[in-house]
Amino acid sequence: MRRRDEVLVGLLIIFSAVVGVLGTIWLVRGGLGSGYPLYARFPWGAGLKVGQPVQLAGVTVGLVADVKLDPTGTLVVRMDIEDEYGVPQGSTATVIPVGIFGDAAVALTPTAATTSYIARGDTVPVGASAPTTAELLARADTIERNVGAVTGELERQLVDSGGIRDIRETLAATNALMAQTNALIRQLSGIAAMQSEQLSATLATARRSVSAIDSGTVDSTMRNLQVASANMATLTADLQQTTTQLNTVLAQLQNGDGTAGRLLADPALYDNLARLTARLDSVTADFQRNPRRYINLSIF
Repeated sequence: MRRRDEVLVGLLIIFSAVVGVLGTIWLVRGGLGSGYPLYARFPWGAGLKVGQPVQLAGVTVGLVADVKLDPTGTLVVRMDIEDEYGVPQGSTATVIPVGIFGDAAVALTPTAATTSYIARGDTVPVGASAPTTAELLARADTIERNVGAVTGELERQLVDSGGIRDIRETLAATNALMAQTNALIRQLSGIAAMQSEQLSATLATARRSVSAIDSGTVDSTMRNLQVASANMATLTADLQQTTTQLNTVLAQLQNGDGTAGRLLADPALYDNLARLTARLDSVTADFQRNPRRYINLSIF
């Protein structure tokens, strides 16, 4: 008797568990709620399961009621949408990850607010799906490998090959160069200041010299210079005229024109003139020796 009671209790527990599981599945599939179907075709590997939520602009409006595998490479998904919600025309369906355990949901995204809705039983166009958790993890692994490769290369270049030592030496050399540059800049600044002082002193001396000049004296000097320039111009003109005349006389002498030209051009006349001059000299000498021979003066 006791044995039979234990068996009945066990069967009751098993029946309760089966009813609970079936009830949970039934509730997940929609339960007693009413709704209308919409369809969408997603590529293989979308990761959708029956019972996953359907969201409209971030609000859960239904559940995934059925997922069928199409040999053409798509998943035919039937969504049960609650009657109180309408899906606007132009909306697209995408698969979005939910949580970090690989769960997913169908997101219906309207393009604009409208009162025109997709008819019941129609197919919602599919948009670009967000990456799944597996894809994100794969990308993270790829990024990690790339970062590891870059880190390893940096370690080889900077540590193993002495790159850090070279950088330190370069920084030290740069600091030394900057110190020399600063010293040179200070020297140039001192030279510039000295040159500025000297230039200021020179300008002050020039101002004093200019202020010490008498304007009346300057005017008088300028007038004298103008008069001297005019006299120089007159003298130059006279010299030009005299030069012209001399050139004319020389030309006449060369051509034998005039008395002087004929004297120069006629040797016989020159000889006669020379003999006459000699006679005159001898007469003059004789006159000086014996003036009475030429002058006979009697006084009564």
